[in-house]
Amino acid sequence: MFDSKLLALLDTVIDNYIDKWDPVGSKFLHSLEDVTYAPSTLRKYLNMLEKWWLVYQPYNSSGRIPTIQGLSMYLEHYMGDEVESDDSWELDIAGARGDLKRIVEALGNIVDGVVAWFVRNDEYYFLGINNLLTENMQTEYSMVREIAKFIENKEIIALLDEKLTKKHKVYYTFFEDGDVVISCLYCKIFVGGYDCILSIVGPTRVNYKKNVTILKKVLQGLG
Repeated sequence: MFDSKLLALLDTVIDNYIDKWDPVGSKFLHSLEDVTYAPSTLRKYLNMLEKWWLVYQPYNSSGRIPTIQGLSMYLEHYMGDEVESDDSWELDIAGARGDLKRIVEALGNIVDGVVAWFVRNDEYYFLGINNLLTENMQTEYSMVREIAKFIENKEIIALLDEKLTKKHKVYYTFFEDGDVVISCLYCKIFVGGYDCILSIVGPTRVNYKKNVTILKKVLQGLG
């Protein structure tokens, strides 16, 4: 159904939507050095992605925005990739081993979103909400408020606590509440003999590749 060209174009659309926070159109895509398709071909491929409900147009003649289905396919495509080194945000996992609070504090400085963890059937600790208050998010107070409520009201526990999880695997899900959609990447870790869930929560427009890589590094570092 989906060939490699369409998947690569979907990745490019989502990468640029995350970077620009604007609908991505064929004219803009044609201006990119790594996109070699003719404008007519780009329009055809974008129409195919829209037909399969992977992207949509918020208004006539606009560019495309990824749907939840499109973001899910994007994440499935990326999660199988190997973790690459990036010294600009290396973690001191060894120093944080056995101390979940320190892990969360370390992650809170580098992830794109809010770090939240909880011990199953118990309470949780979170920080890093200032990472949501970027220049692009200054007008999105309703989203910041919904994410804070999502954590403080323990909706995140209700969402994730019953999900089946395996060691050494990163998962994703989306939480929809009316017009608000919250993204959530999460994994299971063991700290002090306790089964815990570590997650990164944010809007749909976050740097998924960076966040997935960070969680994979945490799992590698904790063994």
